[in-house]
Amino acid sequence: LSACQLGVTSEVKENLAKSGYFGEKGQMFHGLPMMFCATLCSSFCANIVANPFDVVKSRMQNMAISADGKAMYSGMVDCFVKSVKAEGPTVLYAGFTPAFIKLAPYTVISLTLADKLTKAVTGKDAL
Repeated sequence: LSACQLGVTSEVKENLAKSGYFGEKGQMFHGLPMMFCATLCSSFCANIVANPFDVVKSRMQNMAISADGKAMYSGMVDCFVKSVKAEGPTVLYAGFTPAFIKLAPYTVISLTLADKLTKAVTGKDAL
């Protein structure tokens, strides 16, 4: 999750700075609008990557055990395969919107704060 957030933020920030939409070198309003957009994009991408794993994890945690002690799934791969066969590939993105709404503010605040504090202390961009 973090690797996706950091990598995407860095790439999007670089491309937005080159675009000129956020002033010269992206420094309109000290770069805050550009960081907001970059971190929001990275949060969205991180959710796309992480949501299938979250769905499988939740299904594994909530699976019913029969009276004879047999589990519904034998492991994560089995859970993944059975879920996709039964409900289609979109099942892997169940709960995407609430997860994004939860992750987006955290990503925007934490990565913007990290970038601005690093810039204040070292004079260099963190991302």
